[in-house]
Amino acid sequence: MIGGNQKPERTLTVFALVMITTGIITSIHGAPSMAEYGFSLVFIYLFVAVVFLMPSALISAELATGWPEDGGVYVWVKQAFGERMGFVAVWQQWIENVIWFPSILTVTVVAASYGFDPELKDNNWFIFYSVNGLFWLLTVTNLFGMRTSGAIATICTIFGRIIPILFMMALALIYVGKGNPIGCEFSWDTFVPDLTNTEKLSFIVGAFLTFAGIEASASNAASAKNPRRDYPIAIIFSACIALVLVTLIALAIAMVVPSNEINLDAGIMQAIDVMFATSGIGVMVPVAGLIIALGMIGEVNNWIPAPTRGLLVAGKDGTLSPFWQRENRHAVHQRILLFQGIIFSAISTIYLFFDVQIAFWLMNVVPTMLYIIMYFLMFATGVRLRYTDPDVPRRYRVPFGNVGMWALALIGSAAGLVAIAFAFIPPGNVPVNMRTSYITVVTVGFVLFTTLPFAIYATRKSEWRSSVKNQASSA
Repeated sequence: MIGGNQKPERTLTVFALVMITTGIITSIHGAPSMAEYGFSLVFIYLFVAVVFLMPSALISAELATGWPEDGGVYVWVKQAFGERMGFVAVWQQWIENVIWFPSILTVTVVAASYGFDPELKDNNWFIFYSVNGLFWLLTVTNLFGMRTSGAIATICTIFGRIIPILFMMALALIYVGKGNPIGCEFSWDTFVPDLTNTEKLSFIVGAFLTFAGIEASASNAASAKNPRRDYPIAIIFSACIALVLVTLIALAIAMVVPSNEINLDAGIMQAIDVMFATSGIGVMVPVAGLIIALGMIGEVNNWIPAPTRGLLVAGKDGTLSPFWQRENRHAVHQRILLFQGIIFSAISTIYLFFDVQIAFWLMNVVPTMLYIIMYFLMFATGVRLRYTDPDVPRRYRVPFGNVGMWALALIGSAAGLVAIAFAFIPPGNVPVNMRTSYITVVTVGFVLFTTLPFAIYATRKSEWRSSVKNQASSA
């Protein structure tokens, strides 16, 4: 039985946990889509944080402190439902990132180039070549191990995310303080979103993607000085900080850019352009764009190796051939990373067949749907292990016993189902004559990448199990 006998040293303070978790779940690349909702984006972000982020965080914290072995969600789901479903879970976690990478890198290259030539944001070939060049550069960097990639991530997070977010908050306040016309109405009537407007329902899916990834932080719960007390506190503070940050940036865009002019990939830079011009520092737009791009690069750099690690652990259980299990002298699973780059390049060709805005949104919607499937398995795992492995020590437990676990799992799953349903509805920026193609791509992508792991698992061979695994199982 896989148990919770491995106990990491308790060294992390509440502050450290808050910083780590906030860094993981604070993503601003989806802010323009939420800005379409104006003031009601506050309600949407808050609602999604309560019904999806919190269940994900608390359930993953219990699983991480009970089963802290390398592999994360793969290890958890495997313990509850076997290797096949464990592989499906880690596959969904991995493939959604691969599909999502082109979209966030699109925001990156648009931000970096906007101050020099705003028209490049709609140039399909420029976007295609730029995102591929950047992704392959980051992939090669990660082949040299965590020391190199970790240094880049630290620089990018501090100077490319935290500082720019705080700066945009200040600019938004200055913009309003100068009496400029506000593009959205602040009232109780506009606080609750109009769900009858189906052209915007798809954008709500973006809020789920904004807060996804909390399970990557849950592994740190086992290292807290007092997990039962500290981790819930850290999660609440992190959720509040992330909620405030993404909300204010989305509101800044909504206040200065009319909703019918917001570009999904360039909305942040559109807002910066307006706010800088109002403040008399328009000449600094290119610099701001480069700094925003730096933050995005750091976010992508953090995620390039992370899900592939779980895939490697699954591979060593015999799911993948020894060819994919090999690591280089830097202890990096380079073949999986390089294959990930090939799939990335293939997926990014969607920019050559669709308008940039539509392609960008497709690569936000489909991965969110796939990620939610992983969360369904994780929620079910939390419930099942309460009954099959009740005596495994967990340094943190979801409160209120099994009732609390069931409640969080059901709430999170129900919210996920709603998000998947909304994902099939084309947003308003998709022309009527392309809506069938849009729905087809979403459907095919969702079905294909959900069923593919079952087919891959069916090809496994017992001799593929790594010698390390064999020794462990025979011990």
